[in-house]
Amino acid sequence: MAAGPERTVTRASTAARHGPSLPIKRASATDPLQLHDHARQLPHDASHHRRGGRQCKIAAAADTSEGRRPRSAAATRRLLVLDNVAAHPAGDRRSSRAPSDPLLQPPMEPYVQTETYDLENGGSLVFERDLYLVSERLERPPPKFHGVRIHDTPTGEQQWMITADLKGSSEPPISERILFSFKACNWPDGLAHALQEGLARVCGQHIAALRGSRFAYFARHDTMGEPMAPSSHPVLMIHVQHLDLMLHETRKDLERTRRAKKDATIRRLREKIRTLEVTVRTQQDQIQEMEEEGDDIQGGDDFLSDDNDFEDDEFTDEEDYEFLEAAEDGIIPIDVDEDDE
Repeated sequence: MAAGPERTVTRASTAARHGPSLPIKRASATDPLQLHDHARQLPHDASHHRRGGRQCKIAAAADTSEGRRPRSAAATRRLLVLDNVAAHPAGDRRSSRAPSDPLLQPPMEPYVQTETYDLENGGSLVFERDLYLVSERLERPPPKFHGVRIHDTPTGEQQWMITADLKGSSEPPISERILFSFKACNWPDGLAHALQEGLARVCGQHIAALRGSRFAYFARHDTMGEPMAPSSHPVLMIHVQHLDLMLHETRKDLERTRRAKKDATIRRLREKIRTLEVTVRTQQDQIQEMEEEGDDIQGGDDFLSDDNDFEDDEFTDEEDYEFLEAAEDGIIPIDVDEDDE
């Protein structure tokens, strides 16, 4: 995926509700370090988006009453950031410094691929518009979704780890953070699953706040992702409930099937390993026996004789009778037994 040029992204709806919005640089989708820096910047910007319009108006009114020239929106925001840092030390959760979040840290190991999706940038994926609208209605920050490809196998099963981060709001209306993760076969399917699950969990967390809107009849999930009873719609309640239960049970069946297949594959490979170990031990014993037989064959010739073992006799007859004294004529008399004759 080619990284596009950096651009400034703002939303008109956010600016209309919270006042002038700060430009946010869109990080490259292929650089995890830029994604990390971008994620660290967002909580700080979002907090000032929420209070920016009201505080800028107060600061401008104070400047006018004192006879000074009103500050620009950017200058007022810079002063507010400095005041916030001075008022809240590093340990305070209201500090402008973003909290350390392990899910937003850059990966410690080199993943095959990394993806991120921010609803603030806009898109046309399934469930995306509904999730953005319900988050905007509840004054929640736009959700973010991260995906890392944890391995690269030819089969393509369970390669991606998908993480959904739906940050809450610490100011009225207060909402809790929704954070969950799961494994998926690919990034598009995992992102669609995360969008649907995030929408259901938001609807389940804000039942009272969504009454009277069309989101009140959406499927609801609790904090563990289990289906909840939907609102009583005269026509579609049973249908929506059945569809949500079927989808939930289908995902559970797929997960059980995946685990059963993995366990069966592990058992088959372990049995194959045991068979190969027995074969290796048998072959090692055979090799040892053959080596011992070869040593016996090679060493057996040392105790046998052949034609090559005999050598020519270097002794002569003269040497045999040198110990006898010769006569005057040089003839050595030899006594021969009559029996020998």
